[in-house]
Amino acid sequence: MIALHTSGGSLSAWSFDPLVLTFVAVAGVLYASGIARSPGSKRRRHPGPRVAVYYGGLLVILAALVSPIDHIAGELFFVHMVQHFLLVIVAPPMLMLGAPFIPVLRGMPRDLRREVVGPLIRSAWVRRPLRFAAHPLVAWPLYVGTLLLWHVPPAYDAALRNEAVHLLEHAMFAGTALLWWWNVIDPVPLRPNLSYLARVPFVFLTTVPIFILGAFLTYSPRPWYRFYDGLTQAYGLTPLEDQEIGGVIMWIPGSLSLMATLLIVLLFVVRTEERQQRERETVEGEAATR
Repeated sequence: MIALHTSGGSLSAWSFDPLVLTFVAVAGVLYASGIARSPGSKRRRHPGPRVAVYYGGLLVILAALVSPIDHIAGELFFVHMVQHFLLVIVAPPMLMLGAPFIPVLRGMPRDLRREVVGPLIRSAWVRRPLRFAAHPLVAWPLYVGTLLLWHVPPAYDAALRNEAVHLLEHAMFAGTALLWWWNVIDPVPLRPNLSYLARVPFVFLTTVPIFILGAFLTYSPRPWYRFYDGLTQAYGLTPLEDQEIGGVIMWIPGSLSLMATLLIVLLFVVRTEERQQRERETVEGEAATR
């Protein structure tokens, strides 16, 4: 049995990163302000559960990047995997389910929205690259490729040794994850890129490389990342044991989360088919009575 020892200093090491705190504060205030300014009919598009999920996503970001998780992630591989899990699998879908596009825009100062942000997001220079990046055939390789790239030992170690590279890693994880989830969760009020049926292989094909990478990390006979040499012993773990736990986190919770997403998509496929079948039967019944 592996016994994990933690120090009081590690558990009290909150980062209070001003960049993260500013982003979360601005995203939270604009969202709340936008909903408050929405007329009654449009405000109903954001009921209490949707708002709660959105703010839950912001809290997950704080947990991943401000809480002691961020500090311990620099000393233990498996905690780094927990951090990535929160940033890639948990926070993005919660934010997307909150349908933040319209509330955040409406929450901005009117002059800023009309004179700067509005023309910018309507510009072809912004819309075309974004539409291209969000396309399923682009978002999928970007998401999976980013995940695999940053687990190559030289890239992984570079991110831990250089704060600018680490920031780039997190930005790439978050950005590609949002693009990927855009194809799974309807990006209200934008049109979805995929039908519910097409989302099934999209999600399934993402589960496979994550499953394989987690298995390789778990069963590797030697540690991949030299950065953790001399750090894991303070927690009662060898570098290999630390990697094994991290591999299991990616392998089981990571894969299971995507499989749960797949099951939810399948449920929507069934409901859509049932609704369409009822509509067809209604039309046929009306035609028969004429």
